[in-house]
Amino acid sequence: MIVMNVLLSLGSAVKIGYKKGTALHEQKTCYLMMDGECNAGCLYCIRATNKNKLSRIPWYSYDLEELIPNIESKFERICIQSVNHNNLVSEIKEIISNFSNSIPISVSISLKDYKGIEKLYGHADKIGIGLDCARKDIFEKVKPYYKWDKTWESLEKVSEIFGDYNVICHLICGLGEAEQDMISTFQKLFNFGVYPSLFSFTPIKGTKYEKSHQPNIESYRRLQLAHYLITSNIRTYEDMTFQGGKVLFDNHDLSYIREEVFITRGCPSCDRPFYNESPKGTIYNYPNQKMVDLIEIKTNMINHKIY
Repeated sequence: MIVMNVLLSLGSAVKIGYKKGTALHEQKTCYLMMDGECNAGCLYCIRATNKNKLSRIPWYSYDLEELIPNIESKFERICIQSVNHNNLVSEIKEIISNFSNSIPISVSISLKDYKGIEKLYGHADKIGIGLDCARKDIFEKVKPYYKWDKTWESLEKVSEIFGDYNVICHLICGLGEAEQDMISTFQKLFNFGVYPSLFSFTPIKGTKYEKSHQPNIESYRRLQLAHYLITSNIRTYEDMTFQGGKVLFDNHDLSYIREEVFITRGCPSCDRPFYNESPKGTIYNYPNQKMVDLIEIKTNMINHKIY
């Protein structure tokens, strides 16, 4: 085996005993990230200037061979976070080749051109693609390295390669879009077999968006419920009602408020604990259903007229 270093998220490192810490959640997915520089330079992301951080989470470099036995014995899934540089797909395939077939592997990847991604078919069962933005004008402002039309085209083509709902599209709430923009994007993706996965914008020191604010939690809860209704084939964007860009729910919609609506929803076993927020503050995506304070959420959504 060629010596290869990868980065391991803090929570993953704590679970396998490489870092000290108290786990607030029994993490199911091990998060690895490619080493090296990222040349994408998305305006809200710290990775291009600090290779040891992604969102608010610190990452630590280890020899991949050393990690494999602990990862395969202690996690249900591996998620490999890519960084954009030359030979990206080949390097991901090399990382995957070191694991046995005992554990499923997801790859989170963003490319200018998705030619060659078919090489990962049969090696990764889920592919995550970061569209991130619900509107073209926002995309062009914050992700200047990428092309909006090319990313949408690639989402559809990659879904044809990997199969319905084996491609996960990451979306970030809080970049300036309206609820209606985001919910329309949920539906468009779902219609051609791509599963939308919602995250909250997180201001990170050292980025151009460090002084921006996270989205309103009430609005985020509405998006989570709309996401659940669409991806569960209960409602569609076309039969939802909007006012001033905000979604309006009726009592039937609100009857679907349950714990699973408010957890991280992406690949199987995806939990991404506390990527969006500190565990000491407001939780946007709960890593498991037991942590969801459903009574408080339901009370807020009904009594405070968040619909």
